[in-house]
Amino acid sequence: MDNIISILLYLHIGAGMLSLVVAPVAMVVRKGGRQHRLWGKIFFGGMTAVITTAVVISIYKFIPFLLMIAVFSYYSIISGYRSMYLKKLHQGQKPASIDWIAAIAMAVFNAGFAGWGLYHAVAGNYSYVAYIAIGFGLLGFTGVFQNIRWFLKPPADKHHWLYEHMGGMLGGYIATVTAFSVTTFEFLPGVLRWTWPLVIGMPLINYWVRRYRRKLNTGSTTEELSIEINNS
Repeated sequence: MDNIISILLYLHIGAGMLSLVVAPVAMVVRKGGRQHRLWGKIFFGGMTAVITTAVVISIYKFIPFLLMIAVFSYYSIISGYRSMYLKKLHQGQKPASIDWIAAIAMAVFNAGFAGWGLYHAVAGNYSYVAYIAIGFGLLGFTGVFQNIRWFLKPPADKHHWLYEHMGGMLGGYIATVTAFSVTTFEFLPGVLRWTWPLVIGMPLINYWVRRYRRKLNTGSTTEELSIEINNS
């Protein structure tokens, strides 16, 4: 079994490095174009390999933070990827079974993250990591709640899918960078290794989403906006 875990670890590292490299490529090429879709699919495939290997490794070696980051990042990516297939939610489109399964599973995991963190925070175990688990669990609930709300009550904004796509894919990338930081940047203080990607990344996501929303609300099309932003 140890030999299998070693192989999975190499696959996990390789897929993680691939995802870290191709995601920025998908960000800089023209949005909605063939290259954007190609690199986005490669990123999604790499992250699928990351989460699959991470689940096995984290359970076998009992590494809670690895499982937490992997599941958190993958749901973010799934919701961002699936948003491309749910463009008509505002017109009454119904989510597929996979959308409900992913949302419910993530809600259960989030409860587990927060509960695990709360238990160990009270017990005084795992130091700051227990509080980070609580934070990730609560943060994850916000994304799940938003998706379930849209599943039950169609969003009013017809561009909802675009904002979800941006937030989901970029949020998943931030979580991936976080995992890389935690395991690699040993020269940083422990808390900083966990938090700097979120502190830097979340304001940037909010800025880009607000910029898209402002432009689209003033009459720009998604195609025009993609060209403008890629040329800026």
